[in-house]
Amino acid sequence: MNPGKIAVVAAAAALGVAACGSSSTSTSSSPSGASKVGPPLYEEATTGVTFTQNFNPFDSASLAAGMNMRSLLYEPLYEFDALDPTASHPWLATGYSFSNGGKTLSITVRSGVKFNDGSAMTANDVANTFNIIYKYKDANYSGVPAQASAPSVSGSTVTLSFQSAQYTNLWAILASTYIVPASAFPIGTDPATTTVSNPVGTGPFMLDTFSTTAVTFKPNPHYWGGTPPESKVIIPNEATNQAALAALQQGQLDWAGNDLPSIVANYINLNPNTNHVWFAAGNTVTLEFNLMPGNGGATGIDQAAVRQAVSMGIDRGEASSIGESGYEAAATSSGGLLPGQQTAYKNPKYTNDLPGSPAISSANQPAGWTGPTVYSILTAAGWTPPTDWATSTDGSSSSSAAAPANCDGSNPADCWTKGGQIIKFSIWDPEAFSDYWADASEISQTLQAEGMDVTTSNASGGYTQWNNALIAGNFQTALHWGSGGNIPFVQLDNWLDYSVNCPSESNCPSGDYGRYQNSAAQTALQQYEGANPTTSSGQQTISSAISTLEGIMSTDVPDAPVLYGADWNVYSTAKYTGWPSQQNPYMDPSPDDPELPYILMHLTPVA
Repeated sequence: MNPGKIAVVAAAAALGVAACGSSSTSTSSSPSGASKVGPPLYEEATTGVTFTQNFNPFDSASLAAGMNMRSLLYEPLYEFDALDPTASHPWLATGYSFSNGGKTLSITVRSGVKFNDGSAMTANDVANTFNIIYKYKDANYSGVPAQASAPSVSGSTVTLSFQSAQYTNLWAILASTYIVPASAFPIGTDPATTTVSNPVGTGPFMLDTFSTTAVTFKPNPHYWGGTPPESKVIIPNEATNQAALAALQQGQLDWAGNDLPSIVANYINLNPNTNHVWFAAGNTVTLEFNLMPGNGGATGIDQAAVRQAVSMGIDRGEASSIGESGYEAAATSSGGLLPGQQTAYKNPKYTNDLPGSPAISSANQPAGWTGPTVYSILTAAGWTPPTDWATSTDGSSSSSAAAPANCDGSNPADCWTKGGQIIKFSIWDPEAFSDYWADASEISQTLQAEGMDVTTSNASGGYTQWNNALIAGNFQTALHWGSGGNIPFVQLDNWLDYSVNCPSESNCPSGDYGRYQNSAAQTALQQYEGANPTTSSGQQTISSAISTLEGIMSTDVPDAPVLYGADWNVYSTAKYTGWPSQQNPYMDPSPDDPELPYILMHLTPVA
């Protein structure tokens, strides 16, 4: 992350947002194809996903979504770099422009593009894709904002009309919505419920073979960008991060998106000439609280004070060093912004306002910490401290400054109590995510020692079971990566915009898994997305909206920031060179959507 590029003005220029009615500009040309083709490339974005032959891009529970391979088959209109807001790459579109105060977006569709079945992609396919999202809210996997009417087509131009201005929502509209053929997804049937076993898209690859252990993709012979450099892309089914590490060590994986323990000793040092890693910080990992009525059986987390206390009690330093092997830094801002963004928007109130280690009481807190503590927050909210804390007004015990031995629910005297209840919840994550599972275990043990009955709950079915539960709201709390994005709006909108992310309380396919609803947040998000970032008044509006949204994150804590998530990226140059790296950071480096086709088309086979 280059903090100097996160300023509002730079972000506006990055997204190509000029004055109303003007066209966007690009910073790169389209792919030109490979001069030669290399051996099969093995890659995987995550582990623990159940392999079923469903590549439906509109279904957030499909294999295409779970393995971050949507963009391998279907492509976006633009490729934006989540790490560099100055990077804007035309893809299936060649330009766009705003009018009507930002409520109307006109998109120029690239000519000469074909789907992998040989049929031409036209503006009608682009319009149909957005019309599906307009008509079926549960198909809005990318978080496209509310459209005022169905899209219209004139020649090669598709016009989208929104209910509010959308200057700052282009990540969802242009970069994260994948174009599908209208013939395969006709209006009339909800596409989110359809199984797509033989996908048809414009991507550089198409399905070759499927099994529950691996999926093989072959080059799309009609690809508009030329011949891909890879003769095949093979995505194996790795059950755990440890299995992915073993595959890397044995040369059975060329590119992986996992947190792997002791990566230098376990991978890089095995062959420093070919084995590499670049973990760029690209999102904010949070503890998400389920705020639906009943909270999935949890008690206490429906109260903002409890969520604040949980946040103060988390040992972020331990999560960083133990759970994440030091690859992900402890979050420092309760507002949720990434460090570079926090610096750019210069709001000191939410800068370094999270403790690196638990702030339990005035007698037991990090050195130099003067902020709130678990004890001060909960006692002010009417909670009675554990008996061991009751002998001192500052929360320390009579014998030491230590917290109670354990709150496991068996003895309320060891726990914070209020109205006959204790603070009780589980952290739901797959054990297959070895880093998140270690983080969850560390948080559980720490908070139990602070008087909260916090346990871990293993999604034994792996990613698929876990993700389905988040979408349906069947969890209490969960550690989850942030949505990243090239400007603060992307993550803030994903956490706080119930109206876009949740077609219903039992179905949140694109974010706000905790079902947080706040009218002030909705207003601030609308102000943010409606502000033209190329004007001084628009910049002021954006700064004000960010401050409001950070305040809501900090005060209400619908999501407690824990870590600055790495864009996991472990790769080998034994077969291919040209990978994004710290020395050549041309794209967000992970094997994920939406950057997958951009990176694959920039690799070069080793001679």
